[in-house]
Amino acid sequence: MIRLLLISLLLPFSIFSQSSYNLSLLGTYDNYNTEGNDIWGWVAPDGSEYALVGLNDGFSVVNVTNPSNPTEEFFINDLNSTWRDVKTFGNYAYVTTEADAGLLIVDLSDMTGNTYYHRTVFNSPNGPSTEFTAAHNIYMDENGVAYIFGASSNAGGSPSDGVIFLDVVTDPINPIFLGEWSDFYVHDGMARGDTMYVGCIYEGDMYVVDVSDKTNPQNLGNVTTPSAFTHNAWVSDNGDFVFTTDEQSDAYIGSYDISDLNNIQEVDRIQSNPGSNSIPHNTHVDGNFIITSYYRDGTVVHDITNPNNLI
Repeated sequence: MIRLLLISLLLPFSIFSQSSYNLSLLGTYDNYNTEGNDIWGWVAPDGSEYALVGLNDGFSVVNVTNPSNPTEEFFINDLNSTWRDVKTFGNYAYVTTEADAGLLIVDLSDMTGNTYYHRTVFNSPNGPSTEFTAAHNIYMDENGVAYIFGASSNAGGSPSDGVIFLDVVTDPINPIFLGEWSDFYVHDGMARGDTMYVGCIYEGDMYVVDVSDKTNPQNLGNVTTPSAFTHNAWVSDNGDFVFTTDEQSDAYIGSYDISDLNNIQEVDRIQSNPGSNSIPHNTHVDGNFIITSYYRDGTVVHDITNPNNLI
């Protein structure tokens, strides 16, 4: 059974005390009989709030507008997989999985859950197409470009297992293939503007890539992360720093000054609970804080006001 936990972050004054547990549980939804693998938030045009939940056996949408009484709106059954990832653009959710189900596209304006599509082939009006039946992860940038990480195919194709770029603005239910970055396998990453930050887990490096031309992305710089098993990367709001996780026991969150991409410098690193074998999974920037999910330590918040001194 998996529980969807709704947590309020109460940060202003007690964040500096490691003995202060300043997260308040607002509610749970625990009517699942399977394990979960991802969660993402979506706000409807009317202001209603939803948790989009990846499960081993499918995809669930839970209304959390009243966090003390979350209710499931609908569930879409899909091929079983330990891995599923969810991102949104407009009124659509885009869901990847490693179960060879293709890209699941869900119209969230229909809360009956009856309007959804599976796509495996992605065409380009001016060039080649690509296809994939599975992918490890997805990120959606502010311009409606979906970044597909770690793709593969059981249909005879050979998609890039680095990053595939898809336009979801022109036709949300038939994304258009824009290009790809194929230098290394990518486990997870994010992008802002014309710059992409990716975790090349088997290389042990975080790469920064210029994606202004999706047909010809250019490497700008890279750095080896503390445990050389780079899982994810997230850029600071001012674009001068990147924070990374390594999916290893007792690994660190790394903090990097990227103001000179020819000379990326690690400026600090921090563990949540040294010696406990806890594994950091994903970290996300929220203003002056990074919020990180851990295998054993749950949710941990660090102050990054001074990226040279993580607290």
